[in-house]
Order: sequence, then structure tokens, then C-alpha cells
Amino acid sequence: MDMRKNIVLSIFQKEMLDLLRDKKTLFMMIILPIIMYPVLFILFSFLMIMGISSLQEKELPIAFNKSPDAAIIAKILGGKEKTGKLKIVEVEDYQKALEEREITAYIEIEEEDGQIQYKIYMNSSVEDSNESTGRIKDLLEEYKDELVKEKIEAEGLDVDLILEPIVYETVDLAKKTEKAGYLMGQILPVIFIIGILLGAVYPATDVIAGEKERGTLETLLTLPVSNGELVMGKYLAVSLSAIISAILSVLSISLSLLFLMGNFKEAGAIDLEGINYNELIFPLIITLICVCLFAMVVSAISMCVCSFAKNYKEAQNYISPIMLILMIPSYVSVMPNMELNGVNAAIPVVNISLLIKNVLSFNYNLAAISVVLVTNIAFVLLSIYFLSKIFKSEDILFGDKREFSFLEKRSNIKKGSLPTLSDGLILYAIALLVLIYLGGFLQVKYQILGMALTQFMIIAFPLFFGYYIKTDFAKTFSIRVPRLKDFLGGFILWIGVSIASLLLAQFILYLFPENMEVAEALSEFITGDYPFILSLLVFALLPAICEEALFRGFLMTAFKDKKAILRAIILSSLLFGVMHIDFIRIIPTTILGLALGYAVYCTGSIFIPMLMHFLNNGIVLFSGYFPEHIISKAYSCLEIDFSNLDFGHLISLIVLSIVFTIIGLVLLKKPKNEKVPGS
Repeated sequence: MDMRKNIVLSIFQKEMLDLLRDKKTLFMMIILPIIMYPVLFILFSFLMIMGISSLQEKELPIAFNKSPDAAIIAKILGGKEKTGKLKIVEVEDYQKALEEREITAYIEIEEEDGQIQYKIYMNSSVEDSNESTGRIKDLLEEYKDELVKEKIEAEGLDVDLILEPIVYETVDLAKKTEKAGYLMGQILPVIFIIGILLGAVYPATDVIAGEKERGTLETLLTLPVSNGELVMGKYLAVSLSAIISAILSVLSISLSLLFLMGNFKEAGAIDLEGINYNELIFPLIITLICVCLFAMVVSAISMCVCSFAKNYKEAQNYISPIMLILMIPSYVSVMPNMELNGVNAAIPVVNISLLIKNVLSFNYNLAAISVVLVTNIAFVLLSIYFLSKIFKSEDILFGDKREFSFLEKRSNIKKGSLPTLSDGLILYAIALLVLIYLGGFLQVKYQILGMALTQFMIIAFPLFFGYYIKTDFAKTFSIRVPRLKDFLGGFILWIGVSIASLLLAQFILYLFPENMEVAEALSEFITGDYPFILSLLVFALLPAICEEALFRGFLMTAFKDKKAILRAIILSSLLFGVMHIDFIRIIPTTILGLALGYAVYCTGSIFIPMLMHFLNNGIVLFSGYFPEHIISKAYSCLEIDFSNLDFGHLISLIVLSIVFTIIGLVLLKKPKNEKVPGS
């Protein structure tokens, strides 16, 4: 059924009216963004200023073991604004006095070899003690400078020439607008993401779990409305709520900052002269686009998660960890030396946070911006696709059993059960997060050992899950001895598809040359100072086994049914490409994944895609280690310089790829009446 705009609009209007009638959602979507940021920015700033001011005015008691120089006493009694007020008291036991907070610091004066030494005893867990220690240090530093100058002058020398033999100064060429943008880029991404989460989660919970609890979702599903129309109407309502919340957050933050800056300007704390606010318009427009895109992604994810809940309370329990997972990566904007590049431009949340930081700092990497926008649009479409599939499953929406098997007691699970669609999606999400954060850390810290540990983690997830649900491992992971014809077909198909993937990867590098450094760094990493056999084991054999067990084994089984094997191949391949993170490799890897998925479907054996995967990684390693070998020279003939294109060479490679691909597909194709085990 084609999607009818009037039906989608009617559902959208119905959902918006329901959301606006709900006081809790209305508060989270509109009221909270308007009042939260002024409170955070203005009230907290005033409280901090008042606290600092009151502490500076506070007279802090200190004690000495013996009377200091008259000059120091004069400085203490003078209570200079530069150092703050101090008063001298007498104590018998300085440790007890510090512990009972009778004094904030104790100074021990000793003389050794004609040099006077001051030892300051303090309690770093007490705020007043920290403050008084700072004041004493400033006072002693000032006194030391005066003594040095007096001694130099007594010798008849030039004080400035002795103390300042060289003079330097820093000239900051950054415009005030750039400084303002840089400061905003540090804190705004985190605030935006938190605001979007608050604006999306509550509407998503209400339109899915709330409708279930009220019993109105069944009524909607009985109407002459397609699943696509129902999902799109609800999704537009939740997305609009999140976007409105985000825009209100932007306006609230902007007004709060303007108010604060105006007060600071009046107080002479900051100088706003020279800031060209017009220059901030374009960065703010890009920021707003990013905020809206991220709001759409979060809306879709929230609705998917809430679909598994049977009531409002259960949905809140499900969505809380999702909020935490999405919030943590947003803090990347405050990390030093973190810039948007070809590596992180495809990582969810991280890419949005860094893009906002970059554009507000007037750092425009158009290629990276394009990757971020395309990636998030892809996430939106993928999430909507998943949501539409969930709405087709009555077991998920209304079933008594939980669709995610891991939430079931193992004793209640039947032996030989197979993973479901939701099992596959949730397991993939967990594996992706672990790979991005823990796997990335292990690879940076432990290099090749970290890579091996990452692969073991990848296979551990499906194996443990398969054990928990008492699955039939032979069916789930397509464990079957292949035929000789299968090996031949897989090998030939790999040649054809690998040529196409390599050409596409080189074309992407030509379009985005700034990613060349990433590609070269990856090549150096896998062909580093390791023995060839070790590299072959870690970078070719382990990924072939571990990644295929997850994608062509567990996930393909979870995604497929009798009518949707093509969906299983495409979806597992797309997720396979996304897991490689690097933008250069996502599309070529997805294409390779399609061939691997087709191979396991036709042969019913996981060993064929494992072989193809091993060959694909192994040929790259072999060429790096043995560039003069005839196989490496033949592989190098597949390289194309798109900046100085040889059309004859390109056409030859395209034809070669098509021929080998067709032959491989024919050899692997199942006869119509043949039933492959596990297919």
C-alpha cells in the first residue's frame, strides 16, 4: 500500500494533540528547556560569583611557630586585595587546631645556612585551608620578589636587566568572534544532546508504551491504515517534539548567555567589543541542522526501544540506559585535541558533538560535514525501517512473551530455539558500543594484542547468547561441510566483488582525499613490526572467523524468515559495513558483505564466507609484506589513479569484476529443488 499523505498527517495531528494534552510531556518538551538553562547559567553563575566573593572577603586565621619578619606581618595586617585577608592567631598544637578548623594554615619558619625556609601545613580537604594557603603563597612570593630587588639594587645593578634578561609576549591572532565560538563549542554540544534526549524520550514513551497502557494502540491498528503510515505519523510527532525542544533549548541558552555577557560587560569582567555576531550565523545554522538530525535519530531509537515495553513504567526502565549510552559520547566535545575527521565522522553522537564544536570554532571540513550529515540521515532511515518492522510483529507489540530472549529466564527457554529479529538488533547494538569504546581503547593501548582481544569479544557475544537461549548452533551459525563446487564459487565470487570494492574505495578516497591519512595509518598498523604469520592470524584469520560468526551466522539467522532472506542479507551486510566505522570502508565493506551473505545462503555453510573474508584481508597483508611477489604485483594492477584516469584500464577492471561476479553467482546458485540445510 502506498503511503497516503493525508492519513499520515491525520495520525500526526492526533499524536500532537495527545502530546500537548499530556502535562508531563508538555513540561519536558517546552517548559523545562525554557526554565532549565537560565537556572543553570544565571543562577549557578551568580551563586558561584557570590561564593567566590564571600570567600575573598573572609578573614582566615593562620598561625606561625615563631614571629615572622615585620614586613610579612605588615602585609598580613594590611589585608591587600591582591592576597586577601589573613589574621594571625596563637595555637599550642597546630595539628589539632587544623583538624578542628581553629586555623586554616600553620607556617613553620626555619633558618638553614643563612636561608629562611617557610613550611606551610594545611588541610586540602577544607576549602578555607586551600584558600588561605593560596593567599600565603602569594604573600610570600611578593615578599621574595621585594627582597631580591633590594639585594640587586644594593649591589648597584639594574633590576630589570637582571630579573628580565629576555622579554616575550604572546600575540593572539584569533578574533573575538572565534574565541566566543570556541568557548561555545566546548559546552553547547553536551547541553544540546541532553536537551534533545529530554525532548524525545517522553513523547516516544507516551505514543508507544502510553498507547499500549491506555489500550488505544490496538484500535489504531484495526483502522484501514498501513503500518508505514502509522509509524510515520507517530514518528513525525515525536521528532517534531524533540526538534521543538532542541530549538527552545538553543533560544533559551542564547538568551541566558546574552544576559550573562551583558552583566559581565557592565561589571567590566569581559570585553564584548569587536565581536561580529553576523559571523556566528552560519555556524549556528549548521548547529541547528545537526540538532534537528540528531533529534530525529534519537526519536526513532527511543520509539524502537519503547516498542518492547508493555506499559509506561517498563518503557522508562528500558529508555534510561539508552539515555546514558547516548549522553556519555557527547562529552567528547570537552576533550582536548579531539577534532572531527574521517575516523570519527561516522560514529553516532560523537560525530554530531564534534561537528557542532568544529563549526562553532569556524573549522569547516566540508568532507567530514558531508559524512556526518549522510551518516545521520542513514541512521534515521535505518531506525524508521526497524520501527516499521517492529510494528508488523504482534509478538513484540502485544505478545505475552518478551521478544528479546535475554530478558527471559533460561529455564523458560525451549531447547533448540533460534534468535529473533530483536535479539539480533540488540546484540548488534551492544557489540557495536563495546567495539567502539572498549575495542578502540584496547587497540590503541595494546596494538596487535588489542586487535586480537577485540575479535574475541566480537565472537563471544553471539556464542554466549546462543548458549543462553539453548540454540541449535549448527542452524544458527550455519555449520556444515561445504562442497568443492562451493569453495570454487566462493573464490571466484570473491575475486569479482573484491575488485569492485577496491575500485569503489579508491574512488571514495579520490572524492575525500583528507581520508588518505587514515587509510595510510591503517595500512601501517596492520603491516607493522610484526611477523607476517602473526599479522595473518590476527588481521585475516581471526576476523574471518569471529566477524562471520556474528554477521553471517547469528545476525543472518536472526534477521531471516522464509519470505525475507533478501532482507537478512542486506541488513546484515549494512550492519557489517557500519561496524567498520571508517567512512572509506563502510560502502565497500557492505558490498563485500552482500557477497558473503549470498554465499552462506546458497551453501548453508559459514565456512565459505569465512574463506572469502580471509582471502580479502590476507591479500592486503601479503601485498604489504611482499610487494615484489608476483601476486602482489598482480594485485597492484587493480589500483586506479582517478586524478589521472586511464579509462581503458578502468573499463577492463569493471568488466573483469562483472565477469567473475557472474560466474561466482552461477556456481553458488542453488538448484530450485535443492534444500540447503539451515537455509
